[in-house]
Amino acid sequence: ERLYAIAAGTRQRGFSGAGLVEVVAYWQRKRHFILRDAAGFNVSDGRTRGSGVALGFSLAPEGLALAFDLNLAYARMRYDFDRAIAGGEVLRKGNEEDTAPRWLGSAQWRWTPTPALRAELEVIHQGRYEIDAANTADYPGHTLVNLRADWRVTTELALFARVMNVLDREHADRADIAFGTERYFPGEPRRAFLGLTWTPAR
Repeated sequence: ERLYAIAAGTRQRGFSGAGLVEVVAYWQRKRHFILRDAAGFNVSDGRTRGSGVALGFSLAPEGLALAFDLNLAYARMRYDFDRAIAGGEVLRKGNEEDTAPRWLGSAQWRWTPTPALRAELEVIHQGRYEIDAANTADYPGHTLVNLRADWRVTTELALFARVMNVLDREHADRADIAFGTERYFPGEPRRAFLGLTWTPAR
């Protein structure tokens, strides 16, 4: 298997030193790899081509209790060959690579009113993607919201709380087609955690 790739990026500080922006763009081609199609057949000498861009942004103004982080990535990954497999899939040049979302992203808002107390709101997005190499079906993607909080009560005692998937969205950690059947690996529903940690002083 061979991978040819070119990447270029930049990192800049702004907002009086309180912000950071990173941008990376890339182009790649992959040759001579083996994939398994939705009917369970191995496909030899596969080829893909793709390009994308990733953005990272952080803002933490000095003197404020709020901070913000954003990460976004956009990519187009395509098959670069034609192949018709007896009893299997028909792959066409230009088809989207399966289980490869175009969009991925996350954002975090953090509030730290005191050194002992911190809260965070997180949004995670996974975009739509094809679930087979023939591009006959897709997974629509999902957006999840999480909440976290930590409170250091004393130097020995800390409390934490988590609420994951706050909006209780039905979603799949992974979706694909195997042996002609659509498969969805369900993500967890809304769940909450409350706990404490105790670190005895030495």
